[in-house]
Amino acid sequence: MNYNQGDLCPVCGSGVLVSKQVTETFEYKGQFLDVPNYTVWDCPTCEESLVASKDSKATGRRLRDFYRKVDGLLTSLEIKEIRLRLGLNQNAASELLGGGAKSFARYENCEVIQSEAMDNLLRVLDVEPRLLKVIENKNNPQVETTIPFKAKFGAVMHGSMVVNYGK
Repeated sequence: MNYNQGDLCPVCGSGVLVSKQVTETFEYKGQFLDVPNYTVWDCPTCEESLVASKDSKATGRRLRDFYRKVDGLLTSLEIKEIRLRLGLNQNAASELLGGGAKSFARYENCEVIQSEAMDNLLRVLDVEPRLLKVIENKNNPQVETTIPFKAKFGAVMHGSMVVNYGK
């Protein structure tokens, strides 16, 4: 619910809401995030403090990126940057990499936190974008995907790996 100066308190029904700006501190796994200019609506009658839906939604997005950082996951901006480096739009990334329809729009808008598996996949593709071909060709058994590699097992080895599903 959104509030305006002078609205009656929805909790007690008699107090008149007054807005104020505060610095709200959020804690997650022992880490703290200060959100300055956080608008709360106070009722002087019942002493309830309320937050408007629009403010709660915006803060929720900011908190999800904070949770990602604390948990060692990519932030929404990092996800977007990787997707763009891979040359994918949000729909193509969702379709190719999984996570459900519109998943990348939701990751990048901080509506949803990606799974650890998706986070790992994005990190691998960011380091080795050629591996995206493996995923792109997985439903086409006629196509062999060759990925050149250089491995180090005692001596340096060069070669290529052929990835083929269903042949």
